[in-house]
Amino acid sequence: MSVATTVAKRSTTGTRRTSLRVVTPEERTDSAWFPVLCVALLLAGLAAVLGLNTAMAQDSFEVTALEERTAELSDTHAALEQSINDHSAPQNLATEARAMGMVPSDTAAFIDIEKGRILGVATVADKRKGFTVDAASTATVEEQKSSDENASSHDTAADDEPGGTESADTPETPSD
Repeated sequence: MSVATTVAKRSTTGTRRTSLRVVTPEERTDSAWFPVLCVALLLAGLAAVLGLNTAMAQDSFEVTALEERTAELSDTHAALEQSINDHSAPQNLATEARAMGMVPSDTAAFIDIEKGRILGVATVADKRKGFTVDAASTATVEEQKSSDENASSHDTAADDEPGGTESADTPETPSD
């Protein structure tokens, strides 16, 4: 039996490999400035991060102050709106109108701005005599008691008179 073996031959035309050797400090080609440059870049990066954190903290304080101011202004706004709503409530407007001598009207007229016309006919309101709902809402307890007593004595006096329809306050007209 025969075994065929082949041996790989190296090419002699290729590049030659250099052998390894020990390099002495005098033969080094790198500079002494490289570690200094690395430390300088590291310190610059740390300074930039510190500066950004300081700026963010300052902005955070400013945002907090502005949020407090916004909350304060919001509270003031709400208080002013409440004051306006209190003054413009229907019962307050009615009370102020009565104090100025105004009376409610039975009729109303409206202005149509788009067409330039007045819709409805408004008439002058007369001040009503006697009891009104508005008077009951503003009357004190003492006034209501005296009003109730006067009404009950007035009803009794009207029952005593013949016919029972005339009141004691109405002047009688002489008959012929």
